[in-house]
This record gives sequence, C-alpha cells and structure tokens, in this order.
Amino acid sequence: MKRGIQIVVAGGLLLAVFAIAGVALLLWITRPPEPDAFADPPSALPQTPGSLIRTEPFTRGVPAGARGWRLLYSSTGLDGAPVAVTATVVVPAEPREEPLPVIAYAHGTYGVATGCAPSLAERPFAEITNLDDVVRRGWALVATDYPGLGTPGQHPYLVGDSAARAVVDSVRAARAAELGVELQPRMVVWGISQGGHAALFTGRLAPELAPELELVGVAALEPPTAMAELLQAGQSRLAGTVLTAEAVYAWSRIYPELSFEEAIRDRSEAAARALARRCLPGPSAYVALTQAAALRGRLLAIDLARDSRWRRRLDENTPAGGIAAPLLIAQGGKDTIVLPAITRAFVAARCADGDPVTYREYGEATHLNLMAFADDDVASWTADRFAGTPATSNCPSSSP
Repeated sequence: MKRGIQIVVAGGLLLAVFAIAGVALLLWITRPPEPDAFADPPSALPQTPGSLIRTEPFTRGVPAGARGWRLLYSSTGLDGAPVAVTATVVVPAEPREEPLPVIAYAHGTYGVATGCAPSLAERPFAEITNLDDVVRRGWALVATDYPGLGTPGQHPYLVGDSAARAVVDSVRAARAAELGVELQPRMVVWGISQGGHAALFTGRLAPELAPELELVGVAALEPPTAMAELLQAGQSRLAGTVLTAEAVYAWSRIYPELSFEEAIRDRSEAAARALARRCLPGPSAYVALTQAAALRGRLLAIDLARDSRWRRRLDENTPAGGIAAPLLIAQGGKDTIVLPAITRAFVAARCADGDPVTYREYGEATHLNLMAFADDDVASWTADRFAGTPATSNCPSSSP
C-alpha cells in the first residue's frame, strides 16, 4: 500500500513538473519578437518630425504585383523629444508615371510591449483584407507601427496625439524614401479599432501637424470613442479585460500621476502585468485570453471615470469633432468591444456639429471581422475622395 502511494505521489509530481515545463515553454514561445538591428535608433535622432532615418526592402506578406519597404523615421514623443518609429510601405510593382495617392494606415491593437509591431508579425497585413485591391487601384499604403512597438520604449496605447503624429510622420518619411515611384501629398487615413481612434485624432491634428499634406478623407472603423466607458466596462468582457489591462499598464508608465498599483486590484496585479507583456496576433492571443479569463470582472480597484487624475487623461484621449475632411465611420452590429450604441452616439454628435459624416453599420459583423464586411465600401469611398468627388453625408436631415 505504501509503495503504491509513493508511486502515485511520484507520478503526480512528474505530471506537475511536465505541466510547469509545458507552461514555461508556451510562455517562451509566445513572447514578443525582438526588434532587429534595423530598428535601433541612431544616437542622435533627427529633430524634424517625419525625417527618414533608413529603409530596407520588405517582402513578408506583400501581395503579388507589389513591392514593400520597411522604414525607420523620426516622430515626436509625448515629452516633445524626437522618437524613432518603424513603418511599412507597399506600392504597386508596375512602374507608374504619375505620383501615387496614399493610404495612411493605422493598425488595431497588437499589444503594448516592445516587439508587438505589425511589421514584426508573421502576417503583418492580416488586418488589411483588401490590400490586393489597394495595389490594383494604384495606391500606396503607408502603415506605421506607432512608437514603442517596433522600436524601444513604452508604447503610448490609445494616446491620440502620439498616434496622430506617428501616422502623419510615416507619410512624410515615405515621401522622402527612394521607392522607385513618387507619392502624392494627398492621403486618406484608414484605421481600425485602436487605429480608428488614431484615425480620428489624425483627422483633427494633421492639418496643423503636416500642412504640406492634403488630408482628403478619414475612414475610422469601430473606433473607441468613449474612453471612460470603454475601459471601465471592458473588464466585464474577456477581450475587454485584455484591452483594459493593457491601457492601464501603458498609461501608468507614460503619465507620471497615474498609478498601476492603485488602479488594479492587489491580487490581479501580476496577471495584469503578464497580459501587458503579450502580443495579440497568433498563439500569444490564446495565452492572453486565458490570463484574462482569470481577471474577468476582477481587474480594476477604482472607478477610472471618478478618479480626477484618470478622468483628465480619459477626456484628453477621447476623440471629438474638429475634423474638416470627409469622415467615414464603420461599425459592426455584433461588436461587443466597441459597442454600436456608443459609436452611434459619437456619429450623432458629429452630425450635430455639422461634420460631413457617412455612417455604415454592418449588422452581422463583429469586432474581429468588420474589415471583411466593409472593405469594398471603404475602398469605393476612398476612390471618390481621391477623385475629388464631393462627399455626401447620411446624417439626419434635421442636423445642421
């Protein structure tokens, strides 16, 4: 009997060792990729935003009939000092005599850790389901990685000013690169999820930040527009828990008055930090969701909207009006992360302010597949903007 117990105990210990080793191996395999030497910033960064630092050919995920490059360029950090950022550029391979109009692409959430850049992912253009169409239409795509994802430093997640600067500066850098084709100053900004938030801020700030560029349209898909509600309510949903943990972690590292330890419940701190070290595409996403499942509904220790320090930053990074360019907003009817009711309220406010808004809602689309539903409409709307066709609005006729 005693020997049998010993065998059972030994077997249990062996299984536990294998389980721990398996978890450790999974965490190691799904760690963020390391940026390579290309992304190493020079010792002295250019002081002019949008300055091109270096380029290299880029082929991963680039469709047939196109050529790609990776860029390292300078933008402006939250402290006003220069910061290095990476981006990718895709242009048609077929020679073009005329300069190409530009799609400035702002990506959705890939994570907040260094290494979580689309340009480092196995499928860097997975979000852009109509990239083949972009190439066929003779447009250039310039896709920033934002600061702190492809380069060292903390990523300013859902910080509108930082994202807008990264977007416009990526276009400036691409226009200075030797691509074998010239890029027009005319651009339309596309953004999805986190990128939709970035697109709205770019629409507001681009005329001031880069007056040499001509912003002819902004297409924001499922953009986070009510930051306080998004982060507070997000902890009740699995994917929302991931995004809230990442936002609280990133903001507490870039805004000195905000404390991660005060905002997160004591027993949830370690798991929330672990979440913030994961990238979302690929196998790492499953690890992140598993970690989030243990935190669901038990993440925040405070009501962010009621804390004056957090509220100030929430309001500061909540997009509002002031976009003179035509605006397209797209929303999935079954989105449980960026809720349709919140997006409708944002559109109603823009209509009330007299902004030229086109709103499209796709009843069967979720947060993860909206682009597949909307890509044809977004491309057609963009073609009209590049053609100079006057934008229409589907705001209620009672709106100014």
